[in-house]
Amino acid sequence: MKWDKIKLTLARFFYPVAIWYWPKWSKIYRWLWQGTYKEVKLDSNLSYVQANEKVNRLKWQKDGAWALGDACGSPNWVQYCLNRVTAKMPQPEGYLDCDDFSVWCANVVDPKYDPRIFTFSWMDKDGKLKGHAMCLVRQKDGRICHIGNWHLYGPYTNLREACSVILTKKGTQEPIGWSLLTKDLKKIQCGRGLPSKTVI
Repeated sequence: MKWDKIKLTLARFFYPVAIWYWPKWSKIYRWLWQGTYKEVKLDSNLSYVQANEKVNRLKWQKDGAWALGDACGSPNWVQYCLNRVTAKMPQPEGYLDCDDFSVWCANVVDPKYDPRIFTFSWMDKDGKLKGHAMCLVRQKDGRICHIGNWHLYGPYTNLREACSVILTKKGTQEPIGWSLLTKDLKKIQCGRGLPSKTVI
């Protein structure tokens, strides 16, 4: 459909803008709504397998009105939720979207695994814009995996392969863009469409 092509073109054009805006809004969101959790001590130096197992004790909760559709919460908020669940208490009320899973993982995985936040967006076969955030990690052999609320995927030779697998598994048609960010939401790399095979 013509409208879908226009929407895809616009989504690709504005993707870098969205990646610029998202960290800034996320930090404001944390200050507004999650400041009381900043003293919660994070786990540290976990293997990516340990982090993946821990974070998947939590139930995914879509971002809503207070997040203005999408905001990356504080890793300390995620840790607070995880501490409660680990103590056999109910999961606290509040948003726990894929980016919250990924930012917690990126902050607690041992630095030797080079943890980074990885986002990828696409248009599905029905013309809907979709996206996902994960924590990207590097194995000893240099290959990469990603963890988060989709669990453990990989290993892959490069980021393009990881994105291509997402497109195949989701039955989607068109990539929009991708990005890599630090655990503190600082942009490392960002691009439209699929990344080149040199991005690892």
